Amino acid sequence: MRGLCVALLWIVAGWLNAQELDDFTAPPPPADRVLDEARIFARSPDRHQAIAGALAALEEKHGFPFYYVLYSSLYGRNLSDRAHALQHAWLGDAPGIVLVLETDSRNFRVGQAASKKDEIRTGTMLPVAGPKELAPSDLAMIVRGMEESLRQAANGEEFAERLATGMTAGISTLLDERAAAPEGSTRSRLILLAVGFGAAAGLISLLVVAGLKRAEAKALERFVFPKATVGTRLGAPFGGGKVSSRSFQNREAGR
Repeated sequence: MRGLCVALLWIVAGWLNAQELDDFTAPPPPADRVLDEARIFARSPDRHQAIAGALAALEEKHGFPFYYVLYSSLYGRNLSDRAHALQHAWLGDAPGIVLVLETDSRNFRVGQAASKKDEIRTGTMLPVAGPKELAPSDLAMIVRGMEESLRQAANGEEFAERLATGMTAGISTLLDERAAAPEGSTRSRLILLAVGFGAAAGLISLLVVAGLKRAEAKALERFVFPKATVGTRLGAPFGGGKVSSRSFQNREAGR
C-alpha cells in the first residue's frame, strides 16, 4: 500500500512539473541581476552584493547584460529550456546572457539569443558572432579556464560564487580583446575561412573525380596475348622444342 502511494505521488508530481514547465512565466528581471531562488546567499549577503557589483560593472563597461539565476533544483525539468526561457523574457534578441545554476547538482546552462547569419559570398551564409555575442567556443573556453577553481570549491555557496565571478571575468577579458582588435578583422577572418573551406571542398572533389576515373579505367583494362607463329619441324603436328639425335653405329664396323 505504501509503495502504491509513493508511485501515485511521483505520478502526480511529474504531471504537476510538466504543467508548470508548459505554463512557466518568467518573473520580472532582478534589479541587481541576481535571482537567488535557492537562497544560497541568504547567510552571506556580502557575496550576493559582490556578484551583483561585478555584473553591474560588466554591463557598464561593455554594455553586456548578465543575469545570474540560482535554483536549488528544477526537479527533472530541463535546465537549458529554463535558461532560454528567461533569456527570451528578459533580453529578447539583445546581446547578453542568462546563467542558470542548479545548486544541488552543480549543473549550469547559459541562455543567449541565437547568432545572426552573415552572407560571406553569394549563397554562403555563416553564423557570425557580433562584437557583444558569445560563440559556443567562447563559452567553452571560459568554462575550461574555471574548471580547476570550481573543482576546489568547498561547498555549494563557494561554487556558486566562483562560477559567477569566473564567468564575469572571462567575458570581460574576451570583450576587452575584441575591443582592442582592428575593426573588420573578424569579418576578414570569416571571409578567409569561407574561401579556405571552398578551396578544400574543390580539391576534395577533384581528388574524388580523379580516383573514380582511375578506377573505371582499371576496370576496363584487358590483357591480350599475341598469336605466335612457329614452323612445323620434322613433320610433327606441333612445332617448337629441341631436336636431339643419337648414333648407334658399331664403332668397330665403321673402321
